[in-house]
Amino acid sequence: MSERSVAVVTGGGSGIGLASAQALAAAGLAVLIGGRREEALEDACRQVRAAVPGAVIEHRVADVGRPEDCEALVAEAADRFGSIDVLVTAAASFEPVHILDMTADAWDRCLDVVLRGSVLCAVAAARRMRDAGHGRIILISSINGAVSEPETAHYSAAKAAIISVARSMAVDLAEHGIAVTAVAPGWVDTPMIAEFVEAATPEDLRRINPLARLGRPEELAGFIAYLATDAPDFLTGSTLFVDGGQTAIAPMP
Repeated sequence: MSERSVAVVTGGGSGIGLASAQALAAAGLAVLIGGRREEALEDACRQVRAAVPGAVIEHRVADVGRPEDCEALVAEAADRFGSIDVLVTAAASFEPVHILDMTADAWDRCLDVVLRGSVLCAVAAARRMRDAGHGRIILISSINGAVSEPETAHYSAAKAAIISVARSMAVDLAEHGIAVTAVAPGWVDTPMIAEFVEAATPEDLRRINPLARLGRPEELAGFIAYLATDAPDFLTGSTLFVDGGQTAIAPMP
């Protein structure tokens, strides 16, 4: 990659997206973060600049549920920094809904952000990466792409589709020097699951996985930064589970 490669991170205002933006900035990349809330994005940029002296990070308000925002976010990175070398799709939407209560609106709200937004951002980025002859796309899936939990049919469907999309994109884009991988986190301590964490007992949290704890956003971010910068070109089309062993162990009664 070039001396100052460029990364776009969706959902960069908090959680895994924010941690990934910081890790990428620390690795020397210029970073553009996108998200729906201006104030959160501004605060995220301040946090990264405070943690990483000399960090090059900017933001753009973008709702990846809107196709035009996906294209505009990628275009701004290319216009502002001259290229786009890395895309991380960390934007998320999660609203628990029992399958008997599922509505078309609830289904669409989730899939528009989690699946369609990820795909449209990835396609927009890939078109620019193709012209440069290289690039890395990291799609954030979830253990819900492989296992199910109550009231997550829409979310699980979207995350399973992300795994499929990563495979297909890797096949189509290999000839252009673009590697595509999916990362499937387990339970990570982010604002998206804050309500669950607050309601859980210490025993509940100890039983999450063999490590008996939630993951930390920076643990995911370090791995994402590795995929973006140091992973071998031969690594593409794979889904990598980073879940503390959560999918490796059967729950005890």
